Amino acid sequence: MLQGKTLAFHSYKGGTGKTTLISNLAALYAKDGKTICLLDFDLYAPSLSTYFRKTPTYYLNDLLKGDADISDVLVDVSSEIGVDGKLLIGFSSPSKEDINEIEIKHELKWQLAAMRRFLAAKNQLFEEKNIDYLLLDTSPGIRYWSINTLAAADSLFLVMKVSDMDIEGTKRMIKDIYDSLTRFGSKYFLILNKVPGASPSLDTRLEPDNAAIVDLEKETGSKVVASIPCFCDVNFNRHEFLSAIKQPDHLFSKKLIGLAEAIKNEI
Repeated sequence: MLQGKTLAFHSYKGGTGKTTLISNLAALYAKDGKTICLLDFDLYAPSLSTYFRKTPTYYLNDLLKGDADISDVLVDVSSEIGVDGKLLIGFSSPSKEDINEIEIKHELKWQLAAMRRFLAAKNQLFEEKNIDYLLLDTSPGIRYWSINTLAAADSLFLVMKVSDMDIEGTKRMIKDIYDSLTRFGSKYFLILNKVPGASPSLDTRLEPDNAAIVDLEKETGSKVVASIPCFCDVNFNRHEFLSAIKQPDHLFSKKLIGLAEAIKNEI
């Protein structure tokens, strides 16, 4: 049962669609009556504020600096998206100055203090806000806040495309950091996204290549929990926004519902 768990979504590089996946999953769990918190810890290239078209009063950056509490940061979008549960979102600042501040301005002492503030906020979410699931969107690759965000999670989901670059990069990243994180109790899984060959009119082409998945699992030492086709009308829409809620009959939405169930079964 996915109760009181922290899940981080990560990738070797950008463009894998992890933000679209994690946003839709958060909404699906909230639709199911759960209390969900989604935090944008892709601090180097944040996109959730654009995805949800929000300009909050306080960002996660303010929390990390000690200028705001987690309650100040959270934005409740539950009624807006029409779910039975609750979806709270903490956005990261998209301003160039704030991104540069996180990236290069502060010394290690400041970064450690910021991490302590994040961990305290995480505890507060579970203890005071009664959060069922905390979902963390992370920066791609191996960077300071990527690694520290992953270390704060119970389960890690590596989102990847089935290209040689993604496969080889993901394998290196697993060796470099993921195997170390598992020694502290974390579990990690693979999600194949934007898999080529899908067509809404050709359902038979939506089935995953099971032999290829088995090979990939052997190569990475990790289980593939979902294989999601690339739907051009979703992935290349000018404004992607919670297809799983707005278009529940779309094949993409059905794949996401399957992913949500697979995650609950694996945790």
